[in-house]
Amino acid sequence: MLNTKIDSLGAYIPKNRVSSSELEDIHNLPSGWIEQHTGVKERPYFSSENMIQAGAWAAQDALKNANLRLEDVDCLISASASKFQPIPCTASFYKRELGATHKMGCFDVDSTCLSFVTALDSAICMVSSGRYKNVLIITSEHSSLALNWEQKESASLFGDVAVAAIVNKTQNAETSKMLSYGLDTFPEGLEFARVRGGTVGFPADKYHKDNRSAFLFDMNGRSIYKVAAKTLFKMVEDALSSANISMKDINMVIPHQASMLAMQLIQAKLKIPQEKMMYIIQNYGNDVAASIPLALKIAVDEGRVKRGDKIMLVGTSAGLSVGVMILEY
Repeated sequence: MLNTKIDSLGAYIPKNRVSSSELEDIHNLPSGWIEQHTGVKERPYFSSENMIQAGAWAAQDALKNANLRLEDVDCLISASASKFQPIPCTASFYKRELGATHKMGCFDVDSTCLSFVTALDSAICMVSSGRYKNVLIITSEHSSLALNWEQKESASLFGDVAVAAIVNKTQNAETSKMLSYGLDTFPEGLEFARVRGGTVGFPADKYHKDNRSAFLFDMNGRSIYKVAAKTLFKMVEDALSSANISMKDINMVIPHQASMLAMQLIQAKLKIPQEKMMYIIQNYGNDVAASIPLALKIAVDEGRVKRGDKIMLVGTSAGLSVGVMILEY
């Protein structure tokens, strides 16, 4: 139990909203096909902005909401599946974009769709140990650039957004804390969500129009769920046991917006009431690592999550990994 909190959240949502009907026209799909297969009505796409600009804007929003200055931040973590470039770390680009000149360590955390949750765990541990005072996590996803429209069901899922969070110590009058956290990885699912090309495993100089798909996102959602279903529910039980609470004590479940069907199956299996399950996929799509923090921010903004509430962040990611975190927000 660590007395550290998410002090604030910030977001940048592109004005460019792309409807499923637009994508159906572009990719010659039957009318209504995308919403029927994915549950997504529309999703934001970056247009003239890039992921670094978007991430910096989200960070500025989070700083404003926390009533902090950039100079108060002593560590910056980029937590995304998207990479601005392989080297240097994406976090260093955010520091330059924000105009920070003070001492601020920067590094990346990548556990694909669970990157924000993994970075949050790291930030909570570092703040609790006294290593840092205010940690800024930026999760900016520009997934629309790497979609393979030969896989129409997965390609039509994704959107682009940026979310940021400030993590710092819980004050004396507050009850915010991390109650439990679990992460496990199952390599038998390693090939079910991947981009093979672009780095040392499949170098960029091997690119050719005939192997272009190796440089685009490849996913088998059904196979991912089959692997995850073997372990996710036990991990949820373990997380609840570690926190010494039951599912009835959870005020809101914030799942990774992997797909409408996957979330509905999780909700049914865990017997989560509709009002305690946060769905945003209809209007935002699957925003990769930004899905969980964006859903949390919307829940907070709408008053569905308040200080003192117990929340569960849960999801899967490429690898194949399963993660569960329980917080007293």
